Amino acid sequence: MKNRAKFCLILTLFIAVLASCSKKNDPVPETPGNPSNPTAPSSAKEITNISILKSENANLTGDGYFFKGVSKIYITVPPSSSLNSVKVNFTLSNKATIKVDGVTLSNNSGNLDLSKTLTAVVTAENGATATYTVLAQVGVKEIDAMIYPFIEKYNIPAASYAIGKNSIEEIVYKNACGFANVDTKERAQSDYEFRLASMTKQHTSIAIMTLIQQGKIGLNDLVFGPTGILKATFPTVGPKSAKVTVKHLLEHTAGYTGDPMFSSSAGTTLDQKIQTMLNAAQNEPGTTYYYYNLGYGVLGKIIELISGKEYGAYLKEIYAPVGITVNLTSSSATARRAKEAICYPQGSSTAYGNDVEVYKAAGGVSINTDNLFKVLYSVDGGPIKPDILNAATRTLMFTKSTVANYALGWRTGHSLFEGFYHGGNLIGTATFWIYGSEYSAAILLNSRSVEDSFDVDLIVLTNNVMKKAKELNL
Repeated sequence: MKNRAKFCLILTLFIAVLASCSKKNDPVPETPGNPSNPTAPSSAKEITNISILKSENANLTGDGYFFKGVSKIYITVPPSSSLNSVKVNFTLSNKATIKVDGVTLSNNSGNLDLSKTLTAVVTAENGATATYTVLAQVGVKEIDAMIYPFIEKYNIPAASYAIGKNSIEEIVYKNACGFANVDTKERAQSDYEFRLASMTKQHTSIAIMTLIQQGKIGLNDLVFGPTGILKATFPTVGPKSAKVTVKHLLEHTAGYTGDPMFSSSAGTTLDQKIQTMLNAAQNEPGTTYYYYNLGYGVLGKIIELISGKEYGAYLKEIYAPVGITVNLTSSSATARRAKEAICYPQGSSTAYGNDVEVYKAAGGVSINTDNLFKVLYSVDGGPIKPDILNAATRTLMFTKSTVANYALGWRTGHSLFEGFYHGGNLIGTATFWIYGSEYSAAILLNSRSVEDSFDVDLIVLTNNVMKKAKELNL
């Protein structure tokens, strides 16, 4: 009886343990459709891969490349390929389907006209959808693959970019991607103009150097006071302002700080802003560097006075003999010219809040990459393209200041690369270009990001694009 009682006790304990491990307490396997119901339809709607194969497309010279962003799919097919009727294979989440421009693709594949901007809609088993804009272009995938992630990361509508080979003084690759007009889905192309912001300063410097070359002004001529170039407008100034020369303004060593160019409290006209500058505290000219936009506003005024022409008109005059087209940026999105990218603000109400007539010589030039590189190769001293500056004038322009890594309108001495460079940054604009030792590169954007990493990343990107061109021997 004692053994029987012991057996019953063990059996009871075993049943209790078994009950504690009952299946009713096991976790239910999750599915994208419904975590609590494994039989519910899936909500997965991802594009996990896209393949565009030369073996399936007689009109391609190689396999295509894609980059998937938040709501855009960027595609590059190799040079000399056709974008018309390209077989594209999508790999989707299980049980998802895809339509492109309203047409359901059989087996998630189809012949697409990639010359158009397409809309792809992925539908999950449960009916949930994800929509993508498909933007395809012919290009060099190794270069485009650097641009796509950058503009996606920083929410940039469009980019135009080009690489020049200095030994032949020619662009060896150019392209553009994204939207010049977001609302109408107007695609940016490489012949679209972008506002340069502070990359305008190189054009102002070149204009000043032509006047110096013509003997109409001197680099060390005084600007203000009774003997200055602008004596008629600003005859009476303080003792330090009376020492400011053209060179000081070009290399940002005039001694002024607290740049009032974009300050509404400094007045609305250029003359009012210059007077505000002249009334401000000032270091001894030539002794310190302080990046100063209004100094280039003053240089613009000098150009107009000495040449007798409006700033933009004078640029057109000096560039026309070497076939360069240049404009001032439009004052609003609605006033833009054909093939001019609209500027888009981030974290601000407008990208057109400043008067172009005031800041034009500091940041108002608009140009496309073809003409931008024509400018570069018209002042590089190379043997192939005609130059608008002679050797002596060119040497003056590229001579570094004694107090900073800044020449006359050009930065130099960067730790990442050799040569001269400059960036531009206004609400709705970010630009950067490098005049390197073997190759040169430029990236123009129709927006800028307020993120701290943006400016450095743009510099690194431009340098990497230039390095990749050398690696590819473009």
